[in-house]
Amino acid sequence: MVFGNRVQRPEEEHMQKQVRHCVVWNEQQACYEIQVIRPIIFGWLGFEPDTGQWFAWLERIPSFRFQGRRGHFTARKETRKRGSVYWIAYRHVKGKLRKQYIGVPATVTITRLEELAGELGRLTVPQADA
Repeated sequence: MVFGNRVQRPEEEHMQKQVRHCVVWNEQQACYEIQVIRPIIFGWLGFEPDTGQWFAWLERIPSFRFQGRRGHFTARKETRKRGSVYWIAYRHVKGKLRKQYIGVPATVTITRLEELAGELGRLTVPQADA
């Protein structure tokens, strides 16, 4: 595969397929960071969530990990039979894989992601006997 004016080696092509993204709340900076991971943090993307660049990025990637203030999960893009695209949150809770609808790409905002992280996080808390 050719990138710019250089040929990509087969092992680099394999690495390209393993690129993952993570949206992380940075407590020290009081902001969200969008990280590229290959298997270590490779860099940060230079845009903020809920912007035009954010929504364009969501169109290009198949999945990302969310680590917010209220919890965490993996978000995956799925396609329905009729061709519409939507995002789903996945998290293991008490030994079972839980699945929550996030929404169509235009509705995937930090507010929505934090809301779902909180909902999935509450499922991990043991319920007191009534």
